[in-house]
Amino acid sequence: MKAIIRPGDDKERPVEGDQVIFHCTTRTLDGVIVDSTRLEHGGKGNPIRNVMGKNKMILGFLEGIPTMTKGEVAMFKMKPEIHYAEEDCPITVSKSFPKNDELHFEIEMLDFHKVKVISEDLGVVKKIISEGQGWESPREPYEVKARIQAKTVDGKIVLAHDEEPYSFIFGKSELPKGLEMGIGTMARGEKAAIFLSKTYITESPLLPMVEDHEEVQFEVELVHFIQVPEGLEMCVRLMLPGEVALVTCPPDYAYDKFTRPPNVPEGAHVQWEIELLGFEMPKDWTGLTFQEIMEDAEDIKSTGNRLFKEGKYELAKAKYEKVLREYNHVNPQDDEEGKIFLNSRNSLHLNVAACYQKMGEYRKSIETCNKVLDASPMHVKALYRRGMAYMLVGDYDEAKKDFEMMISADKTSEPDATAALLKLKQVQQEAYKKVKRQFKGLFDKKPGEISEVGSDTKDDKVQGNAEHETENTGSGKENEKKDPDGDATTETLLEPEPIGFLGRIWPSGRRIFAALGLNRCTIL
Repeated sequence: MKAIIRPGDDKERPVEGDQVIFHCTTRTLDGVIVDSTRLEHGGKGNPIRNVMGKNKMILGFLEGIPTMTKGEVAMFKMKPEIHYAEEDCPITVSKSFPKNDELHFEIEMLDFHKVKVISEDLGVVKKIISEGQGWESPREPYEVKARIQAKTVDGKIVLAHDEEPYSFIFGKSELPKGLEMGIGTMARGEKAAIFLSKTYITESPLLPMVEDHEEVQFEVELVHFIQVPEGLEMCVRLMLPGEVALVTCPPDYAYDKFTRPPNVPEGAHVQWEIELLGFEMPKDWTGLTFQEIMEDAEDIKSTGNRLFKEGKYELAKAKYEKVLREYNHVNPQDDEEGKIFLNSRNSLHLNVAACYQKMGEYRKSIETCNKVLDASPMHVKALYRRGMAYMLVGDYDEAKKDFEMMISADKTSEPDATAALLKLKQVQQEAYKKVKRQFKGLFDKKPGEISEVGSDTKDDKVQGNAEHETENTGSGKENEKKDPDGDATTETLLEPEPIGFLGRIWPSGRRIFAALGLNRCTIL
């Protein structure tokens, strides 16, 4: 039941996707206050901030709040099953809370407005005050200029606007973490309010850690950010997909205001040849159903796949990463949606890893595969892709572990894993042969003689053949065993080699030379 204590100022009411900000005081039917957000009633003075349809709320709030207008004060009388005694209630309360009693909830609706959810846990939320221009947003490592003001939820100003915009490099932790996330969704000229919960108010040169405050609200005007030379951007805006154009710009529209490449002299006119492959307007996923979000993500992913097949790996990676950034704002509602979402996100990460491999950035490929394996440790495709990256970077032991783990994770992957292990052995043997050829001449001379690295004389070849025959025939007792790959090997039991001076001061070096078959050597 609802009783209006004070009418609101407007006829509009909050709907799903709106952020609602309200004070709430909870009383028993005989007037005893059991909980409140107000200072005068023992609370912290911080109003509740929830996003309709996103935050977990008691059933009574879900039914009652959409009936209110801005500025309205109302009293709701709720039975236990409609508040905290609700079956599978999403909100927990203390044991002393009278959740099995009928209660009065006095709510004052302070404000509500459309917002864009930036972080999945609703710790970063943005309200657009006025739209910006263009479609591009700041990203690392753009130089950004913005006017920024910060205040706590009780209205205390902790950072005032300056006449001069604040300049910073995006991605260098010069702003609180959540604020940078919010600015990363803004367009040039946009004004927005960005709400941060405490976990996203990290320490930074702009704003020291705000203690004793659960939330901080930032008002931001994105004045400018440097992305590409101004003349280049102006001309691209006039082009159509598939068009190829020559663009000539004077210095003030080229590199006078932008980082100048080393081979471009100061004051030079610059000409670019541009082919516009395509463009798209970013779609705001706020308010879309999970199915609609997944369909839009699949469309963008398909574009990335096409670019990958065309060999445009950097562009393909940008497409995949675009979807992954937007996925930070997606909140699956049940286990089935969660499974679909996880599979899609893993697939995108593995596509990014494939792009890094094609671009020769193998360490980044490994890091990207780790994001999948952190969530799904036995993900076969991620193990395979990471193993290939380890092999390409020369980390053969780690590659072998990943390929072997594939078989443990899924027996059907054994043919692929076996082929990968065979390829790994070939690559490893080639690497050892190359190193052995490179250093062979350095170690086959008597003390006092000088040999050039990589020499390959006739005597060297004869000696090498002799060594090869000795290895094949062996001496002493032999013990046949199986290595982890399942191939038969021969282990010869010989007298242990005496450890020389070099072996004592550089044990790891001794093991390296031993692996190359260069146990006995003298270094001058």
